[in-house]
Order: sequence, then structure tokens, then C-alpha cells
Amino acid sequence: MQNAELLETEVITEGPKRFVREKLRMPDGKEIDWYYIDTPDSVMIVPITADGDVVLIRQYRHNLKKYTLEIPAGTVMRGESPKDAALRELWEETGFKLASQSALIDLGDYFVLPSETNRNAHLFLAPSVLLGTTAPPGDTQIEKYFDMSVCSLPLTEALARIGQEIHGIETVAALLMAANAMKADNA
Repeated sequence: MQNAELLETEVITEGPKRFVREKLRMPDGKEIDWYYIDTPDSVMIVPITADGDVVLIRQYRHNLKKYTLEIPAGTVMRGESPKDAALRELWEETGFKLASQSALIDLGDYFVLPSETNRNAHLFLAPSVLLGTTAPPGDTQIEKYFDMSVCSLPLTEALARIGQEIHGIETVAALLMAANAMKADNA
């Protein structure tokens, strides 16, 4: 498909996440429509407390019609670095901050559902987070409409909840990558 000719691009919906249709002419001459979601970069952060607990968000996902446990995540704003976005999302969604003597560990960036979106997610491990002294501001686009709460549990217990309460493959991958990074750091 890299040799396909782009004939037309139509943005079906505008916004931070755009639904796009592209008309392509394939090398054999056949014309097809290709649909995808065009999104800004995002961040996901695995926050670990001094006690070794992972901080998660329990959130109602309307499109799934169920609650899920997820790691803090969100969009990288224009002009913002992925690390700054990760720290902002951590604070906004959980009220936790990175401990002053700690540093984010970059776990890499990955495409999420590449067959349907161009979303690039930057994953980070925050190996030492502390609860802030003031209430987090929250995300005004989601929290004000859908129930979200913060919980923390041992990383081993979070891993055991994969497939039960943890349904998002991004959270699954991030938790597994963080566990591996922590094992390597302790070895």
C-alpha cells in the first residue's frame, strides 16, 4: 500500500481527534476508501508509590458500557513535551506528583491500534510518586461527565487483574513493560 496514490482526503469530523477518509488508487488501478482516526500524540504513565503500589484510574468508558482500570493517560498539547504531558496528566487525573529525587523512565513510544489510527503513545514509568497536598484539577472534558476515581494496589495485583478489570491493551502493555523495567533495575 505504500505505493498507493492518494486521490482525495476528506475530514469527516474535526476536533482533536479527526475521523478521516482517504481515497486511494492501488498499484493495480483499483480505487479504495481508507478510514482512520487522526489523533495528536498521547502519553501513558505507570505511577508507582514508595510502597510499590501502582496508581490506577477506575473509569466508566461509555463506548464499552463498563468500568475499566487504566493508567493515567492523555493528549500531548501543542508545544508540550511528552514528559511534561505525562506529569500534567498524572497530576490532573490522580493528584500524584513525581517525587523530587525521582525521574521519569522513558519506556518508548508505540502506535496504538495502527490499523485504525495514527495515535502515537509515549509510555513512561514514574518509579516514585507522592500524593499532592491539594486536590487535582481533573480533566474538564471527561471527569465532569463520567465517573472517575483513583485507586492504588500492588503491581502484582494489578497484573493479576488483567482480563478482569483491566481491559485496555495499552494499560496491559504499559504495566508489563513497567514490571520488566523494575525487574531489570533491581537485578
